[in-house]
Amino acid sequence: MRKRKTILLVGTVLLAFAASSFPRVTRAQEPAAQPPADSLTSRKILLLEKRLAELEKQFKKAQQQALIERLREKAREAAAKKTAPKTAPAGRVFYSAQRQLSALNPEISVTGDFVGWYHSPEFPATSLPEAEEEHGSQAGNRFSLREAEFHIISPLDPYTRGKFFLGIPGNGHLHVGEAYMEWINLPTNLNLKIGKFRNQFGQLNRWHEHALPQVDRPYVLARFLSEEGLSGVGVGANWLLPHLWAQVNEFNLEVISGGDGNSFANSGGRDRVLVTHLKNYWDLTDNAYLEVGISGALGHNDPEARYRTLLGGLDLNYKWVPAGRSKYRTFEFRAEAIASRRNTPAGQVQTWGGYAYFQNKLNAHWWAGARVDYTELPWSASDVEKGASLVFTYWQSEFVFFRFQLSRKLSTFADDVTQATVQAVWSMGPHKHEAY
Repeated sequence: MRKRKTILLVGTVLLAFAASSFPRVTRAQEPAAQPPADSLTSRKILLLEKRLAELEKQFKKAQQQALIERLREKAREAAAKKTAPKTAPAGRVFYSAQRQLSALNPEISVTGDFVGWYHSPEFPATSLPEAEEEHGSQAGNRFSLREAEFHIISPLDPYTRGKFFLGIPGNGHLHVGEAYMEWINLPTNLNLKIGKFRNQFGQLNRWHEHALPQVDRPYVLARFLSEEGLSGVGVGANWLLPHLWAQVNEFNLEVISGGDGNSFANSGGRDRVLVTHLKNYWDLTDNAYLEVGISGALGHNDPEARYRTLLGGLDLNYKWVPAGRSKYRTFEFRAEAIASRRNTPAGQVQTWGGYAYFQNKLNAHWWAGARVDYTELPWSASDVEKGASLVFTYWQSEFVFFRFQLSRKLSTFADDVTQATVQAVWSMGPHKHEAY
């Protein structure tokens, strides 16, 4: 009985302690009087979504406004084009009939070629007959206006152009150097020309004297093709062939009346000469190229047209021009050889000759070069000329140059000659020192 009372007492005490402690625990576990964390985050998200919706609305409004402005601008441009007066297409200029005549004027240039020379001996003796002597070479010590040349060039229409080269030498006798018309850019890469012109035999035969790389023509050209070069009145064709064995293959075929008076007759009723030339071109590097040409000419060497002459030629040209430095540095090497088979009353005569030269550009104004020559005469293999020349050229500008040449000529039929020559060439007009 006493034990039961003790248990009841202990239980009563424990219940009283638990009842007094429960309110404190409950109050301690109650949160502070502030909004919960998840509620604050939700409110921030709502604010950001509202701000984003406003920005999207503003962006769409700006896009719509820009589109409206573009459409308005296009509408204004279309209205301006519709109401603007019609004008001529850009780049086309229309002249009145009075002013149009000056636009048709040809391009005219004038070139003067002055030389002075000193011979030692002054009048070399020769064993050749007078009719075959020197063929225009200079004799005596003197000055001369070798030629004043007029260049007249003009396009005639979209398909043709005309060229006239009129020369007046120091003696004052006007002569027509060249006068021809040519059709350009015809089908199959063909060009045609008719009139009087220099023939494309080798390379330098086409060049006028004032544009030569030396004062005089190489001996072999002067002897086989004359000092004036091979030229005549006739027709010519030039084809730019497809790539065969070179990067460029070009073929010339020309038929003329009137030869050079040396290898071919320049008078009589059958003085026609057939001339061919094949040029082959290669780009060796970005700065250098090579040209190799093969030439041929066939015609009669007497006015009665009983005997024929056949010429064959081989020419080579190498040129080095450094990219970006062409104003200061250039090197060129050229060589040419001609072989002749000439029928005569005494039988067939075979002769040949050639030359080689180089020239080097030292700076913006000065060139230096040298040439060697060897040739037999077209009618005699036993008569020989050979020589060497040093050449210095000063280009004052693209309009004026001066040249000094010292030459030594050895001959089996005349006295050996040492010659010093000075040359001054000036040009006016759009075509400066045109080679041909």
